[in-house]
Amino acid sequence: MKYFLALLMMVSSTAWAQIQDDKLLIKLETPNYNSSIGQIGQIRGWSTHPTQPVLFVEIYIDGELWSEVPVGGQRIDVYNAYPNYVNSDYSGWAQTINYKDFAEGEHDLEVRAYTTFDRYNSVTGKFCVEKVPGGNFISDPSVIDFRSLDLIHTAQNAILLQKIEIDGEFYNMELHWDTATQGFIIEQVEPYVSKTHIQDTDYEGWCTTCGE
Repeated sequence: MKYFLALLMMVSSTAWAQIQDDKLLIKLETPNYNSSIGQIGQIRGWSTHPTQPVLFVEIYIDGELWSEVPVGGQRIDVYNAYPNYVNSDYSGWAQTINYKDFAEGEHDLEVRAYTTFDRYNSVTGKFCVEKVPGGNFISDPSVIDFRSLDLIHTAQNAILLQKIEIDGEFYNMELHWDTATQGFIIEQVEPYVSKTHIQDTDYEGWCTTCGE
């Protein structure tokens, strides 16, 4: 009897051991690899498997577990691409994150997806935090004033607002188009120097903290 129980436990632990499975598709849509972010945003994407339901994803930042997120958001685009995969039409996942809570500079990102039978796969990325003046959460909208704006510079996927007032000081703010969220994100904010400090011919998108 003792031998039978020991054998049963050994077989059970082997059957439920986590196994990496490349058939488990996982896509990280945002943040883009090495993107610079200075606001509240999302870590989002999708995951699906050809024969097993995908239950949840784990989000690791700098090697530490940050959040566990269920999979189940509607994704008709994924279904159209993988119509024979299990629950591909509800394969989305997303987690809101205040990037300003992290230290300035680069951070490692990993997202692991798990199926009902402990199959897993992961995807990695990097993001860079650019702190925005005014604190980690600006609750008073009057802290930011765009009426002091001097110039607007344009690039292919970004615009630079030169000389906006934040909490009584002047700054330049770069807004970058993000395909995944279909909107602009604050990529960075830098102290304003002068009206002639940046020329249209010079501006192609810039980032100082993140070394771009």
